[in-house]
Amino acid sequence: MRLVVTTGTRPLVLVAPHGGRRDAARRPWTIGNLRMNDLHTAELTRELAARTGASAVINAEHDRNDVDLNRISAAHEHAPAFLDRLLHVLGTVVARHGRATLLALHGWNVVQPVVDVGLGCAPGDDPLVVGPRAAVTPRFAAGALPRFIDACDARGIGATVGARYPARHRENLLQLFTPRYRDDERALVRALAALAPAVDALQLELGIALRWPGRWRDALVAACEESLPAFLAPPDPTPRVAARPEIVPDAVARRLQFTSADVSGLVALDRARGGRLLLFPAEGGLLLFTGERIGLAPAAVTGALDLRETAAAGVAVRFRGPLLRFPDTTPFLDLETGLARATLADADVALDFAPLHGDAARNADFGVVRGVVRVDGVDQAIAAAGFTEDGPDPAIWPRLRAALRVGEKTHVAFTLALDGDAASGFLCTDGAHVAIVGGRAVLARGEAALERVEVTLELADGARLDLAAHAVHRLPVIRARGATPIRIEFAACRLDGETCPAGWLEAGGI
Repeated sequence: MRLVVTTGTRPLVLVAPHGGRRDAARRPWTIGNLRMNDLHTAELTRELAARTGASAVINAEHDRNDVDLNRISAAHEHAPAFLDRLLHVLGTVVARHGRATLLALHGWNVVQPVVDVGLGCAPGDDPLVVGPRAAVTPRFAAGALPRFIDACDARGIGATVGARYPARHRENLLQLFTPRYRDDERALVRALAALAPAVDALQLELGIALRWPGRWRDALVAACEESLPAFLAPPDPTPRVAARPEIVPDAVARRLQFTSADVSGLVALDRARGGRLLLFPAEGGLLLFTGERIGLAPAAVTGALDLRETAAAGVAVRFRGPLLRFPDTTPFLDLETGLARATLADADVALDFAPLHGDAARNADFGVVRGVVRVDGVDQAIAAAGFTEDGPDPAIWPRLRAALRVGEKTHVAFTLALDGDAASGFLCTDGAHVAIVGGRAVLARGEAALERVEVTLELADGARLDLAAHAVHRLPVIRARGATPIRIEFAACRLDGETCPAGWLEAGGI
């Protein structure tokens, strides 16, 4: 194991336990079996140490799939050298200064410029008030931590305390600096825990924008530098009202998709999980934003995705902040490898969807999307065919879903079972809907399932509709949330005889 250890001059210690990288040649990717390393945390930790005069213990190369250095028992059993180095560095700092502040840096794979601060305990009504189970003292939480939060807020960085990653699991490294391990039978663990009364320990879970090189990482480093005096000598608390940003009440949970010859896109906002914005330029590649709401309203953090209802059942999409730029559209097949290829871009997106029918009672409608997408200062006007929907996904699986323009005044939205005859959806012609009651789909073989799709739809009025579609932009995704990972592929598609994309297909469970 290669650890980078630096010696600083101040009572500040930085730890990057997941800064290593997976060796794809040595460890071929296996669906659902591997955890991600925290990309760019090693480089960020080196930069912070140099700028703040901190000591640091950095895992620069070791893959967390071999041993997770943020898990106490795993590190003790399989990588005791890491705990030994941490003990030496932290013990030296405490002996020299009488106390230390420890920052454990981790990666949070949302594109938002956000940081969630873990204190080793569940947050209460006021997260800046802590009890004896925390890894920081009450004085530090109420005196030093507000300085850091304010420094982040001033730079457009959203800062929360324990909202997503409180670092309270018994095996989390931060638990060494709570009372939990003071009588542990393992000598190395017990020695580190003995330093806890002299250590205030924080876990910083950092969004992608704060770790990748660029202006957002510069802003985080500046916030840490501004907070340094409070980290080194926690001040007495000053009276303050606990600030808890609220979710904007009129934000809507909705999915919007659009296609044009210039830019196609997918937008989604979920009140519980957050939002996604994906843009597919005509020249190829992918621009991506992902974010979690966790109580962060758009006014509280740069880089929040906002969807609002407008007149006549329309939808307004607004976004200003960082996007990840990928050279291809396959990062979700192996996210760590995909993220390693990505760079940051600054974007300003203003899109408005006007439905064809303007009927607020409909939960799905076709329409037109107009607006401007600005990326790194370059504007792209958007005039696209769009489709919006809300509500749960149909329970058909495996399935093919689509929303397509099939004529000047004709559109179709459907879901078909890939292994049976279940079907749902509608054909819309000049405002009149006819239900889809059956159908079948034939997909291309192999991984490029949507390169050509042939569909036959049976309508409630006895008519039949035959379609053939070809992928223009492909987005394959592996989801490993359940016991068995599943493959889903999205594709902006054109119909036979056309050059401009007609809409989006989704094949799930292929």
